[in-house]
Amino acid sequence: MGVMDTVYLICMTFGLVYTLMTLFWGGAVSDWLEQAHLPVLQPVLLVSGITAFGAAGLLLSRLTSFSAWTVLGLAAAGGAALAVLAYFVWVEPMAKAENSTGYSMQQLVGQIGEVWTSIPSGGLGEVLIAMVAGTTHHMAASVDGEPIREGTRVVVVEVRDHVLHVTPFPHYEEKESML
Repeated sequence: MGVMDTVYLICMTFGLVYTLMTLFWGGAVSDWLEQAHLPVLQPVLLVSGITAFGAAGLLLSRLTSFSAWTVLGLAAAGGAALAVLAYFVWVEPMAKAENSTGYSMQQLVGQIGEVWTSIPSGGLGEVLIAMVAGTTHHMAASVDGEPIREGTRVVVVEVRDHVLHVTPFPHYEEKESML
């Protein structure tokens, strides 16, 4: 076994070991590499390119009569081609498809909701807020301490200690009478 065969075998083994580590222990290394925010350093691209380089080099050196330099060039081209293919087939579409249904409580400020369970004076009730992924129920208190009836439309003014502080939202007719 020549020096280049050893290099190819190490690259292929590295890729396979990395894949198994990621499978069993999660993406700790992937998360670390993604901190660089460079598309070229996406772990799936690096590992797929290195693994393809090693496998292609090992196969070409064993099964063909090409010179070492030709095998090196073809293996490098194969690894790069697979990494580019992985980017356009896997990484880029997945990045575009990433949407989250999660939200921060602070993002609820300014949202319109409906009182689901009446809010007593100085107490807590429940507010229903329509979100992208469905509706959510949250504990709510009146900002000014006044009771708010069930079915009243409210606006979230602030969030403190995971409680929405709301005030009645004026209806369109009420707005006209204020003008």
